Amino acid sequence: MDEWGLNKVMCITVDNASSNDTAVQQLKKKLTKKNAFVLGGEAFHMRCFAHILQLVVKDGLESAQYSIRRIRDVVKYVRGSPQRLEMFKKCCESANIKSKASLQLDYPTRWNSTYLMLESAVVYQKAFDKLEDVDSKFLGEFGNDMPSEVDLTKARNLTRFLKRFYDVTCKISGSLYSTSNLYFPEIMRVLKDLQAFQSSNDLNLAEMGRMMREKFDKYWGSIQKMNVMLFIAVVLDPRYKMDYLAAKYKSFYSENDANDLVTRVTNSLRALMDEYKGNEQVGMGGVINPSNDVEDMVEDEELDDYFIEREKEQSLVSKGELDRYFGELPEKYTHDFDLLNWWKVNAVRYPILSKVAKDVLAIQSSTVASESTFSTGGRTLDRFRSSLTPTTTEVLICCQDWLRSSSKPIQLEETIEDLESLESEITQDPEIVESVMPRTRVDC
Repeated sequence: MDEWGLNKVMCITVDNASSNDTAVQQLKKKLTKKNAFVLGGEAFHMRCFAHILQLVVKDGLESAQYSIRRIRDVVKYVRGSPQRLEMFKKCCESANIKSKASLQLDYPTRWNSTYLMLESAVVYQKAFDKLEDVDSKFLGEFGNDMPSEVDLTKARNLTRFLKRFYDVTCKISGSLYSTSNLYFPEIMRVLKDLQAFQSSNDLNLAEMGRMMREKFDKYWGSIQKMNVMLFIAVVLDPRYKMDYLAAKYKSFYSENDANDLVTRVTNSLRALMDEYKGNEQVGMGGVINPSNDVEDMVEDEELDDYFIEREKEQSLVSKGELDRYFGELPEKYTHDFDLLNWWKVNAVRYPILSKVAKDVLAIQSSTVASESTFSTGGRTLDRFRSSLTPTTTEVLICCQDWLRSSSKPIQLEETIEDLESLESEITQDPEIVESVMPRTRVDC
């Protein structure tokens, strides 16, 4: 903070590891001594949306682990060698499968990769059946442990079940737009889906919905368990405001809970306004007293009564920014609404509230975007490039990020087919291989 010249800290976004809870508490003690908190540190600890959702989905997948393991083992077998993969591609052609999607292997600890694996596997069911006929080792490898029709049917249901959560994770993990205002609406959509799953006629889905709802309530079951900044970010979206927050919460919880939420958000937002107003006045070189300014103006030059009254009215209006903001009708809801630009344009009308919005809307709802950036290191440092220096590795990762930058939101998963095609082209060109592979150094 000292190096970057930061005087105040609003919040820090971390995942749900117990070590992070300890670290946050220690950091909070140090920052309290510096008086560096906004709202006294009430909203300092922000839990990562994607990690909580991962815990929720993980509990739901427990009942389907047997079927998932069977499908994972088959995918792992097919991708185990180039010869098997080539044989599988011929089976796809024989089965007249037109899909160009690559057969993907998941990481068991990442449910989103499990979703992508199941999504690709169910498409190639006929190809797996044909592989049994042409590959004698395939049937011998698995025997009675082959994925059954029941397993694949369950996988199809799972993909429909998981798609909603996958889309939410992608949306909330964006890094080129504000996500803090999306946190609450997406939580409510997840809750709506869980209620639908719990009432499903499919007993497996109903059980999964029940288990996921228990985990959901552990982290998001009441307003006390959620960071108040998440609610403030919603009301600072001019499409939503306070009415949306109250109505949405009331549709799932009691009216008393909704009223308590409105009271908590209103009080916190007013406290934020007062804190920012105080910082603004001190930053100008002292507390501003509008009435004294008017008296000085009268002493310096003779002003018409009209201008004196107008100056007093403007000073009163500036105190009611929040009331004026909530008093106006919400903006029309559109998916391409530019929230940050709206506050930039309306900063003249809401000078203090716009500063609050600028900081609140900058809060990260998820740590996934930053993690996915650093996960590219595994593709940069492979077994052929293990001698790259840290500086060279940093240059490669940064250049890759700059070349791929666009105005579109960053996706969690890259197109595997494009990567495989590029890798195939590179490995077939001796000159490229010679240029990218470092010379091996042998120490005697």
